[in-house]
Amino acid sequence: LDARAQKAFANAIGELAERIPFMGGSGILMDVETGEIHALVSYPEYDPNILSSGEPANVIAGYQTDSRRPYLDRAVSGLYTPGSIVKPIEAAGVLTDGIISPEKTIFSSGSISVPNPYDPAHPSIFKDWKALGAMDVRGAIAYSSDVYFYTVGGGFGGQKGLGIERLAYWYRLFGYTTPTGIELSREATGFVPTPAWKEETLDEDWRIGDTYHTAIGQYAMQITPLEAVRSIAAIANGGKLVKPTILAGQTPQGESIAVSQDALQIVREGMRKGATEGTSVGLNDLSFVHLAGKTGTAQLGFHNEYYNSWAVGFFPYEHPKYAYAVVMERGPAGNAVGGIYVMHQFLSALHASAPEYFTND
Repeated sequence: LDARAQKAFANAIGELAERIPFMGGSGILMDVETGEIHALVSYPEYDPNILSSGEPANVIAGYQTDSRRPYLDRAVSGLYTPGSIVKPIEAAGVLTDGIISPEKTIFSSGSISVPNPYDPAHPSIFKDWKALGAMDVRGAIAYSSDVYFYTVGGGFGGQKGLGIERLAYWYRLFGYTTPTGIELSREATGFVPTPAWKEETLDEDWRIGDTYHTAIGQYAMQITPLEAVRSIAAIANGGKLVKPTILAGQTPQGESIAVSQDALQIVREGMRKGATEGTSVGLNDLSFVHLAGKTGTAQLGFHNEYYNSWAVGFFPYEHPKYAYAVVMERGPAGNAVGGIYVMHQFLSALHASAPEYFTND
């Protein structure tokens, strides 16, 4: 761990969590080739010196009852609905499987409508966040088109989709449901829903809408920030799922993913476009770094009154060295400030205190 990177991330996450407010947050910076973790932040956190000394007693008692759960290591043990940060993973799978060509466009008028066999007069509507028009895969990643990923994930209007089993396969291949092996206790593992799970757990049949929602990282999906950063590192490094480590000088460990190199290059180009003109454009004014990014917004609560705000990506774009993941947990719906703001603050502070992180750009 680098104290400079750790401090920069902690300050950025803590400031925003208190101001908006968010329930908490997590940030990770990892070397995409070696898996070395340079920053691993969970907020809020407890003071270990207070615990070791046993006082003040009221502070320790407060840790136990704090609804923001300071004992939870969010980076390693926190499970979050990922939202749209899964789209680069899905795109890599779609292109590798030959479901769609990189150039073919899908038109987003703002939603798709699927006949409802249980109520023919009221079809099921699946909305995009915006009417984005014709999107190829690079644009769909950059602008985060839900309609595009509904279509290539579940199929629609004559366009074949991956289907839930193949979609789950690609999510698992990029490490969403297996421990990373980091040298920390209580590591959680992500979850990808399947028809068998739904039948066993809810005694209900799987529907196309479940596939659509899983294709945009919603429904019952959950991953950890550590799984998120490792999957993005695999996109950046050419398909190696590395083992994250907090120990310096370790021999890199991991495995290669059976994914098309051409597909990964197209995904990287889409993520770069996301940073120059798409949903990660808030980072494009950082003159000292060229990065590639993806955002995610996952709705929470009975009335979608809360959300998680994600930002993931890698830099420098031309020769990837570091992957990052940020999640700001359970903020109020309608707030537009989240993971991108944290990354902007973090990268600016890191450049000031440790400019060597950006010398390869």
